[in-house]
Amino acid sequence: MPADLDNSLPELLGHLSSLSRPVTGVLQAGLPERVLLEKAVIAGLALPDDVIRLYAWRDGTLDYPGAMLDDIHIIPGFYFANLDETLANHAVFRDDTRWDPAWLPLLANGGGDFIVVDCSGTPGSWGQVRHFMLGEPEHPVLYLSVSSMFETFVEAFNRGIFFLHPSGYLDADDDAYAQLGRTMNPEARGWDAY
Repeated sequence: MPADLDNSLPELLGHLSSLSRPVTGVLQAGLPERVLLEKAVIAGLALPDDVIRLYAWRDGTLDYPGAMLDDIHIIPGFYFANLDETLANHAVFRDDTRWDPAWLPLLANGGGDFIVVDCSGTPGSWGQVRHFMLGEPEHPVLYLSVSSMFETFVEAFNRGIFFLHPSGYLDADDDAYAQLGRTMNPEARGWDAY
């Protein structure tokens, strides 16, 4: 069954709300498709439909004074950057030899690692989602689409694999998440490395 982003996004927000995560109050309103596509064209990117739908839902998080990085995480370790920050990160890494210029960094960890989506328009790789790790030579495909990525996130919250640590931050059972990732995304061979 194909992933359904229109259901996964509100479910994810529901999990974050039930955990009283501050990010729920700083997710920005969605962008008009015209604005999103204009900015993508300037950056030389062809956006998959689910990326357009994601940014139409919300334009990432608002950067606010005094924000702790964990306060804006939507999953353990990563936040959903607004489009301007995403495109700024894309511009910074565009010519880096470790980076493919067609990658759009949707989620960031604040330290140079990203969850990126392939926006090349190339059949077979367009829309695939990779984990770019700054210090690593390989950046494996973990999801075949942004929709399947968010569906996996929601299932991780449903199963308690993503949870609120007693210290108050989002945490994960990494081994259980890798198993879930393999199960829900069997065509994405990147899970073999986890």
